Amino acid sequence: MLILHNASQIVTVDAHGEAHKAGRAMRELGIREHASLLIEGGTIYAILPSSDVRITGSDNVLDCTGKVILPGFVDSHTHAVFAGERADEFAMRIEGKTYQEIAAAGGGIVSSMRGVRESTKEELSQSLLKRLDAMLQCGTTTAEIKSGYGLDCENDVKILEAIKTAQHESPLELHATFLGAHAVPPEFKGRQDDYVEYVINEMLPEIGRRDLAEFCDVFCDEGYFTVEQSERIFRAALKFNMQPKVHVDELAETGGAALAARIGALSADHLLCVSDPGIEAMKSAGVVATLLPGTAYFLGLKYADARKMIDAGLTVGLATDFNPGTSPVWNMQMIISLACTQMKMTVEEAIAGSTINGAAALGKGNAIGSLEPGKQADAVVFGVPNYRDIAYYFGGNLVSSVMKRGEIVYTVN
Repeated sequence: MLILHNASQIVTVDAHGEAHKAGRAMRELGIREHASLLIEGGTIYAILPSSDVRITGSDNVLDCTGKVILPGFVDSHTHAVFAGERADEFAMRIEGKTYQEIAAAGGGIVSSMRGVRESTKEELSQSLLKRLDAMLQCGTTTAEIKSGYGLDCENDVKILEAIKTAQHESPLELHATFLGAHAVPPEFKGRQDDYVEYVINEMLPEIGRRDLAEFCDVFCDEGYFTVEQSERIFRAALKFNMQPKVHVDELAETGGAALAARIGALSADHLLCVSDPGIEAMKSAGVVATLLPGTAYFLGLKYADARKMIDAGLTVGLATDFNPGTSPVWNMQMIISLACTQMKMTVEEAIAGSTINGAAALGKGNAIGSLEPGKQADAVVFGVPNYRDIAYYFGGNLVSSVMKRGEIVYTVN
């Protein structure tokens, strides 16, 4: 048995048998003070008052005195497979260029496409492993990773295979998403409908045959793919057992949130411009609203209205959107702080959004995302005495140790 002993606080994020937390329930974190977490066989055995714990010579003990234990972060929206950086675009943006202007000049997603097409699967996998190590050290134990920088069958397959290779070498739990409809590649310029047909008839069948992705995503937004095109892609993806997740309403309100509800998407992500009817549709359908404050911060955009969504009773998740062009951040602690300061979420809501609701956005809320007996033992120890310090001390890394499936996979020496 592994015992994380004598923590100042254990933040269980207890969902009382549910696979998510919605609305006001996001403020209920189930905090246990002066407690110990007992782990056996890769799962959580019990949480007990430290005074009740009897340690034997066969137990492995990690002293957590003066520290806080949280569930491992679940980063449910990333683009962590890429080649090269886009710091030149950062400089252009500082000088006043918009996201759309940079894309029109050959930057943006197409710039990352060129880097991926020029890289081997082994190069992509090795660079991904370095990023996963950085994410792990900041407390992320589960991550979703999208394709979408290949923009053709060969190269999106290469990205998804790089993810599968990394899964065998990284302690992080990885979940792959096919995002072929991320942008229209240069060879299909002016032929967007033809590219949609290519995604449906060529890319999806090949990726489905190889069983490379659990989810399918589409960039459904102004200047990218329409609601009608997106729905066609999602309907095709469902035939290959790829559950929908959708980029939506980031640049404009397009009706994409209603689409997410209509097709039964696990999550609708970004939502900076979502409408009130879109919020209501997502609530009725049980779609997780995944908010990405790192993107709004980096692009200088308005933030998603988290308060309205939570007060409406939505299940709200948080993720990094880790990517080289619009959100080069892998630290979920920073995302929590941004959510609190810029979207007016409470610390409690932000923690729920980063753990149990991130898990819900992947359909994994029954297995991970909270510290409850019987669940997978993914836990993070922070070197602070109070969980609110995780949002308060922004921009650094407060992690002391990380557990994945009951094993210590990272610790600060």
